[in-house]
Amino acid sequence: MTLSGAKKRCLSCKEPMQRWGKTPQGKQRWRCASCKDSGIKSRDDHREKKRWSLFIKWLTSKWSLEDFAEQERVDTRTISRWFEPFWNTVPQPLPVTYVPRILIIDGTVLLRGVLTLLIASDGDTGRPLFWMPVIRENAEAWEQFLDVFHAHGAPDVVVCDAQKGLLKALGTVFPGVLVQRCMTHVIRQAKGWLTQHPKTKAGRELLALVLLLSGIRTIRQKRRWIRRFRSWRRRHDKFLRERTTAVSGRSWYTHRVLRGVRSLLTNASPDLFRFVRDQSIPKTSNIVEGGVNARLKELIRCHRGMPLQKQLVMCCWYLAKRQGQKPTLNVY
Repeated sequence: MTLSGAKKRCLSCKEPMQRWGKTPQGKQRWRCASCKDSGIKSRDDHREKKRWSLFIKWLTSKWSLEDFAEQERVDTRTISRWFEPFWNTVPQPLPVTYVPRILIIDGTVLLRGVLTLLIASDGDTGRPLFWMPVIRENAEAWEQFLDVFHAHGAPDVVVCDAQKGLLKALGTVFPGVLVQRCMTHVIRQAKGWLTQHPKTKAGRELLALVLLLSGIRTIRQKRRWIRRFRSWRRRHDKFLRERTTAVSGRSWYTHRVLRGVRSLLTNASPDLFRFVRDQSIPKTSNIVEGGVNARLKELIRCHRGMPLQKQLVMCCWYLAKRQGQKPTLNVY
């Protein structure tokens, strides 16, 4: 039996109760002298606050529901029932009051073509500034996302993965803004296309050039890399123009992967080395990609099997805590 209210009275007969030892957990037990019933005194608001705290702790940690159930000495169905009222509202980011000097933006896909979370962070502090769930990354979604910052001015530099829709939205919302293309995304994409062991000499030389990108720190190193890349393009231009012809007469470029990586590096080069002139500009979007997105994916993996809407609530609570918000019970 659990007692509620400020007065120590029996819930059955409303008679005063007397102290009657302690429970195994160390809580005060009370006994009714009239009906001989006994129990502990518990306030509903305190109980709900404790469950709310457990919910946030579980949602933003790698602990499983079974771990928390064991800690509270209940089964998983009981603790799931405790947490059910807290899923009602998705926490919102704090209002944007400024545009940082360096704006780092990226998106994390929860379910491709269904739900993607766009995230913006301050490049100087690493603090998440804003996030927004969308169906997919396209120019319309990115424009709506960037409009939140537009009222407060424009950043000096935007660090991003140069997704096509994002670049189009940047040209609309922040025309002329400098873009630092995330070097990690470029290297990862090029290595994925080339594989670790290219079969051609041109492929092996190109992979070596791609691996050199992460070591560039100075203007001199940048110029040396660009010269080597241009030299590679000249030496293998004829090789890359080779075509394969089918019996039907249809033809295509034989080395399409190498041509794709060549185009990737050529198009990325103008925005790939902004950081060498200003060392305060990060050369990757790792503040979002590694510091936030990786953690979100880790939480999703630890709580795998969670419905998509609940995954979104979990991600938003993690971002809210990173933003400095203090979860309070009245949010739902």
